[in-house]
Amino acid sequence: MKRTITYDQTIDIGYIYLIPPGIGKIKETIELDVNECVNADIDKKGRVAGLELFAEEAEVLKHTPVYEDELSLRFTDQEVLSTHHLSGIEFQFSTPDHNGLIGFTIIDPLQYNVKKKTRKNRFEWSKRLFQTIVSLH
Repeated sequence: MKRTITYDQTIDIGYIYLIPPGIGKIKETIELDVNECVNADIDKKGRVAGLELFAEEAEVLKHTPVYEDELSLRFTDQEVLSTHHLSGIEFQFSTPDHNGLIGFTIIDPLQYNVKKKTRKNRFEWSKRLFQTIVSLH
């Protein structure tokens, strides 16, 4: 899933949409208990719809993600030294005291309507691709 990421460098505020804009309504915005520079917008289904990053936490948004798939987004390859869980999301930080947000992983894919890739799914996809290639020749 490709995520929309915005960053306003004039005021050092950024936003990461976990759920595409316009889908669902925001019920509340909460500050992460462990980091006052990260706010989470929670939708009516209790999912994290987006993240608002302030000050030094927004700096990470200046970087192109080094890794992104349906379940994860990482901005750096730094070691994860602390995590925090909220509404089926694991937030990853580069310091033991929950500073330096470096990414997140959706740990409850069903809550976010993400079909988790399994070995069987990958095998079925590969098999269909191979059959398509063979039928073209």
